[in-house]
Amino acid sequence: MNISLTKFCKDNDLPKSSVYRRCQELNISTADGLEAGDADRLLHEFDCISPVEEPAVTATVEIGNHQIVLAHPPLPQTYSLESLRSSEAVSMDDPLAVARQFLEVANHLTTAMKGDIAQREQRLDETRKAKDAIDAKAAELRLESRLYQLQTSVLDKSVTAETTALQEALAQLQTLGKSPSSC
Repeated sequence: MNISLTKFCKDNDLPKSSVYRRCQELNISTADGLEAGDADRLLHEFDCISPVEEPAVTATVEIGNHQIVLAHPPLPQTYSLESLRSSEAVSMDDPLAVARQFLEVANHLTTAMKGDIAQREQRLDETRKAKDAIDAKAAELRLESRLYQLQTSVLDKSVTAETTALQEALAQLQTLGKSPSSC
């Protein structure tokens, strides 16, 4: 079972950078942790090997019941969860900073969209006012045009009638006078 470089250094009170450098010099891979043989080699390199004393096994004999009682084997006091995990997790260094940045951009976009909507609504309102003003003026112009046609028709008829009456009066006057050829 492999042990991580960090745990190895921590358990043996060794500086991680020095151990890592020595692993590179000895061509020991640390990508998947240290194998037991590599860990022993590094302990020897850093003079960390202390003689391991085997715990003494005590036997107790009871009269009438011949039985050997073994002491509980010592259990490790430090446990690593690395060996229990089946995969590596992918995570971000500072997810809250990413969230803050996203929220800031999203708020900026929302503000820009609301501003654009307000401009478009204002343009629509101005366009409606302009259309209403043009419609009102066009209706007024149609009425004025009809009135103009009626007035000019009446005036033209009156001018024509008066001109005809004037021509008739001139014709009567000419009939009363001498013709210039008779003189």
